[in-house]
Amino acid sequence: MNSTIDDAHTHSKWKILYRIGGTAPLITLSFYLIEMFAIIFGKEPFPTTTEEWFLLFQQNRILGLLYINALDTLSIAILGLMFLALYVALRKVDEPVIMIAAFFALIGIPVFIVPRVIMLSAVSLSEQYAAATTEAQRTALLAVGDMLNSLGVATPQTLGFFFIAIAGLLISIVMLHSDTFTKAAAYTGIAAGAFTIASDAVGVVASSFAGILMPVNMLLWIAWWIMISVGLFRLAKERQ
Repeated sequence: MNSTIDDAHTHSKWKILYRIGGTAPLITLSFYLIEMFAIIFGKEPFPTTTEEWFLLFQQNRILGLLYINALDTLSIAILGLMFLALYVALRKVDEPVIMIAAFFALIGIPVFIVPRVIMLSAVSLSEQYAAATTEAQRTALLAVGDMLNSLGVATPQTLGFFFIAIAGLLISIVMLHSDTFTKAAAYTGIAAGAFTIASDAVGVVASSFAGILMPVNMLLWIAWWIMISVGLFRLAKERQ
């Protein structure tokens, strides 16, 4: 009897985390859609050089920030709340595996975010570039901008989402042995994680082929986020 009461109390205590965790992927999805819409329908051409980036920030700062996927910084950070909720929801199913998944998620998130945060300093550089009075100053600022721009495609960012994909894969495997989430969510997460890991591995030797897999990865993750959101909200409504 006491065990049942304790279980009910524990479940009630975590309901707020389940709701927050269920909301997190929806916010992340909305941020991604905003960025995608801006890139597809943005009135300004997508910059290809550092100087063009500086000019875009001067003309339309908000669009420039959307072009460099600045919202990714918030969306991936918020996604961490989803992983915390999943840890609590699934820890009794297979706690060692879920702890390993949480470890990869909590490492991958900051590794992904840090380059993005550094790239935001390009806004300040664009202001300095506009105020520069000599060619030497402009050349120096463009050099720094080139370095920041390289972070957008450098290993740290790719490695960050690689870790997150491993976390999603492990969590989805545990889901197969749980009644909390559907089998469809589990298999979708396994596919998303496997495709992401495969595309990152292929990208080392054939970047063009990895680019083909990227849209598939994104669609699988979007579907998984929605299924996880539904599952966490349902869990928050359940009565022990």
